[in-house]
Amino acid sequence: MKPTVLRQRLMMAWSRVPARERLILSLLYFEGLTPVEAARALGCPLLEVEQTVERRLGKLLALTGVRRTPAAKEPRRKAA
Repeated sequence: MKPTVLRQRLMMAWSRVPARERLILSLLYFEGLTPVEAARALGCPLLEVEQTVERRLGKLLALTGVRRTPAAKEPRRKAA
């Protein structure tokens, strides 16, 4: 799949994610927070963060046509 096609699919899929779920995913994957840190920042249970990531990441990958790998499941931590 061409990078431009993948990017378009990802942007379309991302725009369909509810705002709260986008915020959770953004804190984890773009800001580098751990699930515990994200839950504290949002004032919500850790289970909500974990379930959102599991459910939404699967949906995003399905919409983009990308196959899920174990590495795709874990957010990267930013260097200190």
